[in-house]
Amino acid sequence: MVFASAHVRVSAEYGVGTLWLNFPGDPVNALNVARLREIDHALAAIEAHPALGIVVVRSAKPAGFCAGLHPDSLSHPGTLAWFGQEVCNRLAALPAVTVAFIDGPCLGVGLELALACDHRLVLSKPATHLGFVGELPPCFGGSARARLAVGRTFSGREAKAMGLVDHAFCERRGKIELRTYLDGLERAPGRKRARVVELGLAAERRAFAAAVKRGAAVTPWVAPNLPVEVAAARGFVTPLEASHLPHARAA
Repeated sequence: MVFASAHVRVSAEYGVGTLWLNFPGDPVNALNVARLREIDHALAAIEAHPALGIVVVRSAKPAGFCAGLHPDSLSHPGTLAWFGQEVCNRLAALPAVTVAFIDGPCLGVGLELALACDHRLVLSKPATHLGFVGELPPCFGGSARARLAVGRTFSGREAKAMGLVDHAFCERRGKIELRTYLDGLERAPGRKRARVVELGLAAERRAFAAAVKRGAAVTPWVAPNLPVEVAAARGFVTPLEASHLPHARAA
């Protein structure tokens, strides 16, 4: 074990590290400053292990990669945005080649975390969507790494077609496709893509803080065409949040 904290761990096998996210509660693996600090400590541990040539970032939960910000994260938006940018830049600067393995929702800052990786692989299934929901703009450097409209999400196949991810595949072939992709990276070392973002970060922080000041909040997300009862059972939203969704009231 390379690193272990309450909710983040880094395992290693034959030169390949895996950074596992396992934060409790809803939405899935939602981030705040305290949780970013755990990720930052994990990245520091990876930096201290030069034998790790590849690092996979993935969720230890079956319900999603990272569904955005934690509801308690907006009390200090400037601090949150600054630290999130620092953590994503640290991830982008790792000597190891990094791969985001996306299974389920990858939204908001979760997508920004994935964009800081060199490669992105996605399980294409109904619950997997990537993008920015609600009115909150990118705040972890995502506006510089990808130009995506706020309030729009994409399926795994759509994300592959637009070049947002490198490979999309069905859930049944998930383990095989991940192993095959990692084997290819091991045969072609040094394929770094992610870049450290330096320009535009202050403007992004200001835009995010302004959105919070206007009243933009963390938005519960439900996969399109997924019944709210199923979404609540899978942990995408809490039962209380599901009861307040418009189509839940209409039903």
